[in-house]
Amino acid sequence: MPTALVQGRIAVQYTDLLRQNLEDDWSILVWNPATNTPDEFATLAHEADAIIGGGIPLKRWPETPKLKMFQIPWTGHDFCSPATMPAGIPVCNCFEHESTMAEYVMAAILEWTIGLRDMDRRFRAEGWGGRAPGEAVFHGEVRGRTVGIIGYGHIGIEIASRAKAFGMRIIGTRRTMQQTPAPLDWLGTADCLPKLLAESDFVVVACDLNDGTRGLIGKTELDAMKPNSVLINVARGLVVQEDALYAALNTKSIGGAIIDVWYNHISPKTPDVWPSNLPFHELDNVILSPHESAAAPEQVARRWQFVATNINRPLLGKTPKNIVFEGAQITN
Repeated sequence: MPTALVQGRIAVQYTDLLRQNLEDDWSILVWNPATNTPDEFATLAHEADAIIGGGIPLKRWPETPKLKMFQIPWTGHDFCSPATMPAGIPVCNCFEHESTMAEYVMAAILEWTIGLRDMDRRFRAEGWGGRAPGEAVFHGEVRGRTVGIIGYGHIGIEIASRAKAFGMRIIGTRRTMQQTPAPLDWLGTADCLPKLLAESDFVVVACDLNDGTRGLIGKTELDAMKPNSVLINVARGLVVQEDALYAALNTKSIGGAIIDVWYNHISPKTPDVWPSNLPFHELDNVILSPHESAAAPEQVARRWQFVATNINRPLLGKTPKNIVFEGAQITN
């Protein structure tokens, strides 16, 4: 009977979803840092054909003679590298969040442009507000505006298809060059970033966090944006330099920002940590959300269905999907 080990404080919350999607012949073990010790992780890992979760509680991996793959049940893998994972073991991530995040981005763009919340608040407080018949408080429209997507990958593709449906112009950058796909006006590599920033009304940061993108957006890049353009970050907080972003917003050298990803994160040791080191929440030209752009139950269900299918692939003689890299650490 194959064995799956679900480990870590996030992954263990979804053990029932994994069980619903796995074949009946799988055994599921659970290591919860709230109730289990690192030594118990080592014992359980020894029995596992697949391990599902994030960072492990040991500096070096124990022996894992049966292990065939390590499955991350989300997209980000910046917590690990080949040097920190067992030699020869494929490390896979998963997506299934693209459409959810694209809907968040489009909702953010529409809210920023139309201001439905402000309309509602104003109308509740003032009614017609003494205006003359036929008089209106005008709002903007997104048709004809330009969306620039930094990191045109899984998420960017979904954003582009939705933005196109609203009549927007779409441009983008990515690590490697490829022919410009529909519906983009143009697609370039990193050297095209200044052009993207200068042309965009909405700049969407949707790239991975890695050594090449850490601090990618700083003062120089923010200064290159249009005075009324809006930065939307759904990637990782550290892709955008915190000090530079706060300064640009505080001085209103850009129109505003919609921020879903942050610089400090809660953990069992820091349950009350503030998400930023600067008072973004005091600014009037930002919309803030607590890293929930992908937080939809439908997305979670799709993701764990993928996890169940993927860990079964090696047992069927198939290569698992979404291999990020293979581990290189020699186990104890």
